Amino acid sequence: MHRLTFNPSRVLVLLLVALIPFSYLELFGIRVITLSVFLFFVLLLISLKKLLSINNNIILFLPPFFLVLMLSIISGSSDFISAVVFFIYLSAFVFFDRVRLKFIINKSCFIYFYGAVFMALGVIVQRFLYERIGYEFGKINIYGGGRVGFGFLWLDYSFLSLYLVSALPLVLNIYKNHYMKIIASSILLLGSVVTTARTGLAALIIATLFVGGLEITKYLAKGKAKKSTLRTLLILFLSSLVVVYFYVEFSNRTVSFDSSGRFHGYYLGFQSFLDSPFLGVMFNRDYFLENYGTIPHNLFVYILSQGGILFFTLFFIWFFYVFYVAAFKVEVFRYPIIITIFGFMFIPSFFSAYFFALLISFCMAEKKAISYSIGK
Repeated sequence: MHRLTFNPSRVLVLLLVALIPFSYLELFGIRVITLSVFLFFVLLLISLKKLLSINNNIILFLPPFFLVLMLSIISGSSDFISAVVFFIYLSAFVFFDRVRLKFIINKSCFIYFYGAVFMALGVIVQRFLYERIGYEFGKINIYGGGRVGFGFLWLDYSFLSLYLVSALPLVLNIYKNHYMKIIASSILLLGSVVTTARTGLAALIIATLFVGGLEITKYLAKGKAKKSTLRTLLILFLSSLVVVYFYVEFSNRTVSFDSSGRFHGYYLGFQSFLDSPFLGVMFNRDYFLENYGTIPHNLFVYILSQGGILFFTLFFIWFFYVFYVAAFKVEVFRYPIIITIFGFMFIPSFFSAYFFALLISFCMAEKKAISYSIGK
């Protein structure tokens, strides 16, 4: 009979994963982000006797990580706090050898997915109560043009919509029953739309076009294509159509190519970069807002404006590596990573996206597990 053993490392990593949907909550007066930092260092202490497996993801991330810490300290910015938490989730799986990775990845994927389902149901119920009986709870904002943003437990609607859509491809790995796949997918898609943020919709459509182009190129080069990939591509395409329908029906906004002021934000971001091309504004958000205005809603423009060409170069090397691994070296977390990456073309404040750091950690752990299985 198989004996259940208590492994504190596994338990702590699963707790870190479970905290992702509650990143902005306070439990018993303790901010969840603070709790995440505490759990990470406990995990580090109990793992000191083991050899930590530092992969290229961590090695390439360290230079931009330490640079953002240095620039934030010099400028008096608090962005280094987000960078520290981002790094914690990015390195969550370095504490496990290859033999244990498969178990912990499966459990963490399960928690990440159902965290997204929980958040989707929460935002759907939040909107229903708001519109039907006028009861308000959680994060709600009223904007011009009749738009109402619903965030449930999250502060940023764009991040929430992207988080929900990023969990969509995991439906194929979580469920075997087709009816459950349809139900879970519908909940995630509707939840993303109900936030009224367009980021999830845009990311899903662009990612589908990218993956489709990539697979067509592979087919022309090799003359064959994987059935599983074609099936996933079809699901992403159909999901995009469903999201567009849901968006028109339930978001109080129209589907258009209106930039919502983003192009002006890009201009301001480039202007700040030209004014200080080497180090940017050194992640001093208050200084940027006071002198330039809106934070650029694009990852690369944001990085250029905040850290200049030096930080951008170091960051881009790491970011390209992550994209390369996701696109060509893994299977389960390929599409969640690609969808999220395209979503960052429309939102700022990269280091606040803790769920993306966790996705990258999943991705690198899967890559390690695959290399181990091939080498056996």
